[in-house]
Amino acid sequence: MKIKLALLAAAGSLVLASAAYAGEGYYGALGAGISFGGNDNDFEDTGSAFPASFSTDYDLDDNIAVRAAFGKYFGNHRVELEFSHRNHDIAALPGDGLGFAGFPDVNGDTTMQAYMVNAYHDFDFGGFDPYVGLGVGFARFRPVFNNLEVSPAAVATDPYKVVVSDKDWALAGQAIAGVTYALQDNLDLDVSYRYLQTSEFKYGGYVNDIFTDLDTEVNEQEIYAGLRWNFGAAPVAPVPVAPAPAPVQYRDCADGSRVMMSEDCPTVIEEEVMAPAELDLTVYFDYDKSNLTAAAQSLISAKASEAQQYDITSVVVEGNTDTAGSAAYNNALSARRAAVVRDALTANGIDGGLISVQALGESNPAKPTEDGVAEPLNRRTEVTFNF
Repeated sequence: MKIKLALLAAAGSLVLASAAYAGEGYYGALGAGISFGGNDNDFEDTGSAFPASFSTDYDLDDNIAVRAAFGKYFGNHRVELEFSHRNHDIAALPGDGLGFAGFPDVNGDTTMQAYMVNAYHDFDFGGFDPYVGLGVGFARFRPVFNNLEVSPAAVATDPYKVVVSDKDWALAGQAIAGVTYALQDNLDLDVSYRYLQTSEFKYGGYVNDIFTDLDTEVNEQEIYAGLRWNFGAAPVAPVPVAPAPAPVQYRDCADGSRVMMSEDCPTVIEEEVMAPAELDLTVYFDYDKSNLTAAAQSLISAKASEAQQYDITSVVVEGNTDTAGSAAYNNALSARRAAVVRDALTANGIDGGLISVQALGESNPAKPTEDGVAEPLNRRTEVTFNF
């Protein structure tokens, strides 16, 4: 099969990535576009045509093509199964001096379906993400046409009468380049260019009322636009969170001190109770979430109450994520996680002017992992009270 330089160029570009889009789980895609018929689709006999053997090309009109695919992400790569369909009216059989030049009035069309396995490499440019790919598979070709309505004068000068209605399967390969734009978290606009080439289809037809074996190789250039739905990874079981301890209850003593309810007030203050150097708090979040659970709210309330017993000099709030998703998305997610904890602290009496917030994204894992891993211990916000 004659595979052109476009396929080799696309194969080489798969290894030139400097940044990559990291998807998760499965996806489905639908698209429609234009298939350019062109005039580079072989049509020839195998040596048995009468009055002479011929070799020419189909001159095909442009028409609509459609595709559907189902695939799976593997980090910055993905693999999919694709079905595509296109149909072209035959505009003419331009000949090579052997009889077809006078037969522009061909009645009929060609139909081809392709069943492909495609492999892609995705690049990450912050929501506007290009990709390249290669595909291999099989194509089914069905030509149905004749030139029986040609005028008698044309028949006299170009004596080829052709009637074809048959089908065949052949190997197919394609090179792909495209770009996606994120419309929503799980929905992308997908625009792509595809060059598809087949090996020889072998079928039969009647040339001047004599059955003749025929060959065709098809070349398709197509542009598609469509949608890709990202179904996401399988849900990750949440890490059990121990219930927060009940808030510590204090009471005031006659000498101005405060003690827990279970303790007796001191009769003599021998020395001042010293504040801790710092007081830590860690709040965990569910996968791709930035809302506080009831347990987290109780824990923040308890730590805020405890910290207010001392002279707070500053509070540092740091938001973190795991490595699932892109770096830009994780930076934004960590900022939301830090903000919701800061708001909970101020709601529980901590002076907002003492609080500084940092969004660390996936750069500060509690448990180091490879890229694309949904690790529960890394989905957290850490709070440090300084005294």
